[in-house]
Amino acid sequence: MYLEHFHLSYEPFSANPDPDLFFSGARREEICQSLILDILAGKRLVKVIGRAGSGKTTLCQMVVDRLPSEYQVIMLQAPLDSFDDLIKEMCLELGMDPRGRQAADYLEVLPRLLERRLAEHIRLVLIIDGAEKLYLATLERLLQFISDNSEDSGWTTLLVGNPDLDAHLDQLSVFCNSVDIHTGYALDELTASETRQYLYFCLQTAGMPREQIEELFDEEKMDRIIATARGNIGMINTLAKEVLHAFCQHQAVVDQPVAAEPVLAEEEEDVPRWEEKIHELWEFLSVHDLWELLSANRMFTAVLIGVPVTFLVIGVFLWIGDRDQEPASPVVMDQQTPALFPGKTTPNEPDRSLAAEPSSSATGKENDGAISEAQAGRDGEQLYRERLGASASWLTGMHKGKYTIQLLTVSSDTAQTVVGDTLQQDAFYSILNQLYVFRKRTNPLTIFVYHGLYDSLDDAREARNNMPVYLRKHHPYPLAVDDVLNTLVN
Repeated sequence: MYLEHFHLSYEPFSANPDPDLFFSGARREEICQSLILDILAGKRLVKVIGRAGSGKTTLCQMVVDRLPSEYQVIMLQAPLDSFDDLIKEMCLELGMDPRGRQAADYLEVLPRLLERRLAEHIRLVLIIDGAEKLYLATLERLLQFISDNSEDSGWTTLLVGNPDLDAHLDQLSVFCNSVDIHTGYALDELTASETRQYLYFCLQTAGMPREQIEELFDEEKMDRIIATARGNIGMINTLAKEVLHAFCQHQAVVDQPVAAEPVLAEEEEDVPRWEEKIHELWEFLSVHDLWELLSANRMFTAVLIGVPVTFLVIGVFLWIGDRDQEPASPVVMDQQTPALFPGKTTPNEPDRSLAAEPSSSATGKENDGAISEAQAGRDGEQLYRERLGASASWLTGMHKGKYTIQLLTVSSDTAQTVVGDTLQQDAFYSILNQLYVFRKRTNPLTIFVYHGLYDSLDDAREARNNMPVYLRKHHPYPLAVDDVLNTLVN
């Protein structure tokens, strides 16, 4: 609606990547040129990291549009089912006939296809968008395949994803020493001044005069967008469109003729029949003096009637509370939760391997499988609820900017029991105050357990590397608290 109203040539805040609206500020142009130089230099692996809505896909489209004609680009969207599927997609894009081919054939054919392209002076660029969604096994095999190919193979892989991709690459770094996983760029959020520049750029490019922009996006609206979006381009687009829509709707209401409302004649006030009956009842009971007292003293009436009613309501709530001891979950969702480890699936039946080793593993004593007397006396259900309640402060945003370590993800019909049994074991009970538990009501139920709060990602990584064996066997990895909350609400 607002395109016609403001006579704009095209959508200034489209959700689809539009190279015509590529914002060169906030180092975007610098990063774009650096990516092109990396590809021209033949680097085997480059990464682009940014949160959802930071403009990663638009940046990649700009890189593709600016590459010389001798580069063939294959763009794939994660997730992919397996490494074999990834190789198959590449072979098909390179022109291989799939008829009669088996899965093993693609891995043998791909190097020959790359050599043929190189002989024709055509180089390949593989771009995987949403690469954080790749299964860890797929990502590991891809890194190994890149490592096995020579540096002059004529093939560059560009991995594009959110900060989880960094964590996955860091976790797999031990398996790919010959590949530099650190070459890459991060798309930061826009500053307040960059947000203003971005809004003006998009609207002026679409054909809106600067004077009209200043009228629509006054200081109050601009400050509200800056405070709400916090530099996220996707959120800025959404809020800006709301401003344009709201102006058009308001203008439409103003332009409509206002119909005069009919004046209703004042009706005579009738005394309700029920009030007359009450008066008659009080007179019949010969307590008319009490009725006059209540009518003349409203405070006395309120106390006389209100106090019993108040106690009655409190009693009902206490009775209901005694019947239902189930506390509210910090986060309740109806949709399926993706696993934090893309390559790891969790069965519907409880996986007892998630439980920690007994206290002997923490103390260095021999583990004979016996349950300690202290452990037997603990209530796993109570410990689970205690840590669930202690984690509620995360949802208020008070730990924004902090980092933590993802320790466990349990998804099953008995996930709550599994986590409770884990927390009551000696090894986990000794670090109970450092554990934070969240649940997401999926089908089946998913429960996340995180360890600690840290000021920086490096601090979280160091803590992860120094964890005892019984914790490291669950393959923990560090991530931002903001990413944890995004996982819970998305």
